[in-house]
Amino acid sequence: MKPKRTISAYILLVGVLGLSIVGGILIFSVYSAFVKTQVTPQQATLIRPLDGEIDSRLLNSLSTRRRFSPIELAAQINAPTPEASPTASGGQ
Repeated sequence: MKPKRTISAYILLVGVLGLSIVGGILIFSVYSAFVKTQVTPQQATLIRPLDGEIDSRLLNSLSTRRRFSPIELAAQINAPTPEASPTASGGQ
């Protein structure tokens, strides 16, 4: 006669297999979360790394830009907005 296994041995076997499956799924999900990127290919092409360099053309063009005096700026801010003429809008 074969010796009978007790029910506790089967419970232990099923428990160990179940824990190993759950552990494997958990480890895989953690690994895939660290490996997978959230950035789409379109976003990756638009993202530029910050290198800390300043374009020399930009620095050279600063001296050629027009500078406004405070009086000119105040005149632009306080300038009346042009109103539409009655003949241009079709009314009389």
